[in-house]
Amino acid sequence: MENTNLAPRLSPVWHAILLAAATTIATVGLAALLSAVAPQLDSLTARLITVVVLALAVVVIVATSKNRDLLWSGSVSVPLLIVPTVIVLAPFAGGLKDLGAQMTVLLVVGYCATGVFEEFWFRGVTLRSLRTWTPLRAALFSSALFGLAHLSNVVFGANLWVTVAQVVGAACYGVGFAALRLRGTPIWVLIVLHAITDIALQLGDVSSAWRWGIMIGGDTALLIFGLVLLRRLDRKAD
Repeated sequence: MENTNLAPRLSPVWHAILLAAATTIATVGLAALLSAVAPQLDSLTARLITVVVLALAVVVIVATSKNRDLLWSGSVSVPLLIVPTVIVLAPFAGGLKDLGAQMTVLLVVGYCATGVFEEFWFRGVTLRSLRTWTPLRAALFSSALFGLAHLSNVVFGANLWVTVAQVVGAACYGVGFAALRLRGTPIWVLIVLHAITDIALQLGDVSSAWRWGIMIGGDTALLIFGLVLLRRLDRKAD
């Protein structure tokens, strides 16, 4: 039978860009809605509500779409996780900060939701949209989009230059996590590592200078780690 579906298919690059743009639009839209209906909310609470809503939405989208296998696919390779685990736990080397029970719970819930949202969307759906590309190219492009998505932090009052630094750092971080995913690491493992990364940077008892050093060093290490894995994947693909 002749194919009567004449709708043009999006190229992988535009598919990925639209997926990333959707997260920015949703984030900014939710922030604007909360500002309008609950102007008394502080930025931390507004951000928490936003990311929890986004995490729930992404899980529903994944579970009801052709990407539902992301919920269970993959296998754990312990040796592959040694380097990223050491990196994400580094901020705890100085011990734990006592931020109080309420603040600690808010941070843990918020960063767990962030891990769910960002890993399912960027290392799951977006990275998969680039599956016809080489592993290196797909990882670099999806990670660049992941970094740029952090520009939406500005709507919650984040400093512009700090946000720009986060964009670069997140892109480097994303390369390492994209490489892990392309090597078959389950999304849920990446979610746990992602959440611990953010929680450790907030609850680890280190000075501001050390915190920035750990972030820059960790992002750089994950970039190098990811590039090494991706080069091996590209060689296998050849």
